[in-house]
Amino acid sequence: MIKRFLTCTLLLMLSACTYFSELKDKFSSPQAPVLTSADYADYAKNVSIAGQGENYIIYEYKNIRVDDLAVLAALYCHEQNNSRAYLENITLYHNNARRAKFMCR
Repeated sequence: MIKRFLTCTLLLMLSACTYFSELKDKFSSPQAPVLTSADYADYAKNVSIAGQGENYIIYEYKNIRVDDLAVLAALYCHEQNNSRAYLENITLYHNNARRAKFMCR
């Protein structure tokens, strides 16, 4: 009786783990966003590089969200020294432009 109970419990736990791992894989692999030429033109019009170095990059931007810049900074840091980009600070610059400094670590 106890062996049957333990066997059923183990099978139930195994099936639950399989189900949740498949569910996790389904939601953890989002597709990469596709940029259109209109998106690229919007970036080119509103974003410029204010400074760069081996361990940092500074973007000057307006009418763009800073999390959209994080993708660009991540690509820059990955190409520079295969590291990750971390937002260090955001400052308000003249003409209502903002500057975001990303560090590569």
